[in-house]
Amino acid sequence: MGFLLADFRSRNVNPESYDSKLRFWKDLVAAYCLFQGSSVVSLIRLKNAFRRKSIAPQCLMTVFDEMLMNGELLPKDQFLESSSSSGFGMKWAFEKIRRKMKGISESEEFVVQTVAEKHSQMIQRTVECDGLFDKLINYTKLVKIVEQSSNIVEEGIRPALKLLEKARRLTMDNVASGKQLHKVIKFFQPTVDAHPVAYIERCIYELEQCELDLNQNITKTEQAIAEIMMQVHAHIQEGHKQSAKSLLKKKRILESIVQSKINSLENLQQLLSRMHETQQNISILEAFKLGSNVLKKTFADSGLNIHSVENTLQEMRDVLEENNEVQNLISTVTVNDSDDLDLEQELGSLINMKFKENKVSIENDPQDATITNQINDFDAEILKRLEALKVNNIGLHSPLTS
Repeated sequence: MGFLLADFRSRNVNPESYDSKLRFWKDLVAAYCLFQGSSVVSLIRLKNAFRRKSIAPQCLMTVFDEMLMNGELLPKDQFLESSSSSGFGMKWAFEKIRRKMKGISESEEFVVQTVAEKHSQMIQRTVECDGLFDKLINYTKLVKIVEQSSNIVEEGIRPALKLLEKARRLTMDNVASGKQLHKVIKFFQPTVDAHPVAYIERCIYELEQCELDLNQNITKTEQAIAEIMMQVHAHIQEGHKQSAKSLLKKKRILESIVQSKINSLENLQQLLSRMHETQQNISILEAFKLGSNVLKKTFADSGLNIHSVENTLQEMRDVLEENNEVQNLISTVTVNDSDDLDLEQELGSLINMKFKENKVSIENDPQDATITNQINDFDAEILKRLEALKVNNIGLHSPLTS
């Protein structure tokens, strides 16, 4: 333990021991911040937290220097200040030079980057679970919600919100409600970049605050009426009729005030309902505009228009018509095979004659000699007909004899 609390030796002596001890303290600082629910630390705070037997860690200055050099630790004032504010660059340079010359002040507060990132993720999950996306939330109300759902304290909420604002996950603004200036926050869906709070959103927030104030006033007045009635019953029991009568008059006045506020509340709620509908209509109109622009760009990029479609369809009709004409021409071609057809018919008749003669000879059971004569006559008849089918060779010359 004494080795861990002691100051660092030169890294050249034992680099592995130096790096191991540095990594131990970095992890310990991050774990301490997560346990405390705040990413904001200071040297004096850590020394008091890690003091053992009245011995404070002497190595924390080196740990802070290393973390500052690596961007793991950032000064709280610079972290929470907007980079777009005037003089931000000059302040940052001045503080860096001052810190090199005088060292780190033990009371100066810093933000641990990794802890702030984890807290921002936890806050985003809380917002998603509670359905708070795309709504204006009062900062005080958000702090209560986060503290109830996690161990993050208000000191740790501010750096986490600043990280989300830099990442364009939320917008922070001030909205006037009556005589008070409210700090409001609007979280955006992960797929949507943050944008400034719209005028209609400011109006809706102001009306919602008025509605909340009216409800609170009505509740307080009704409680006052209930207390008056208790006093009236007490006076009646004691026989103080005049006191009871005066209290009843006061009760009626309060009841008329309550009724007036209830009427105002109903009118305000109707107005709020219409404004919410208007906001939804604006969102729908923006979606229509976006879709129209996307379609126009798609048509322009692809060259898709009425003329191109008509030309393409006409070309398709011409191609189909030409294809039909080609098919019709091909189907009209016929082969003159009338001679072959006559030959086939005559050959078929001869075969039928042979079958008939064979059938007759089998039924009559003739002698062998008779059968032989019939076969010879049949063969002679076939030869005679084949001679008639021979092509006349007169006038034809063989290519071998020419």
